Amino acid sequence: MTILNLPGRTAISRPFSGDPSQAGAARRFVAGHLGDGHPCRDDAVQLIGELIAECLRHAAACRSRSGYAVAVRATPETAQVTLATQACGCWTSPARTPGRGVHLVDLFTERWGVSATRTGVSVWFELGPADTRGLQEQPVDAHVRYSI
Repeated sequence: MTILNLPGRTAISRPFSGDPSQAGAARRFVAGHLGDGHPCRDDAVQLIGELIAECLRHAAACRSRSGYAVAVRATPETAQVTLATQACGCWTSPARTPGRGVHLVDLFTERWGVSATRTGVSVWFELGPADTRGLQEQPVDAHVRYSI
């Protein structure tokens, strides 16, 4: 687990094995970091669960690595959540995938994106009032540097 404390916000990330049973732990990780009173908690938990399901489904279909990491960065009013994986990125475009995860992120968030490198792909989204978004220009790096 990686924790980064910054003025007014905290970022935290954790790797997960990619076993489907770990999806619940990943959702609890997001919920726990945001806390019971956070206005974005329920939406963030739902959306990260959808992204994880889509990521795992495609990792199995593409026979790529299924491990992933989740990063959360929050202020009292906003949340930015990142899913990073070493798997292929074929599931990260709403136009190219029949799954719900990226479609729901696109539908329910105004700020989200995908970044790909030679070692994997990350999908991030922000939640919160439109005038308080923009926690940072780039998403929190979930640090997917581990072996499964």
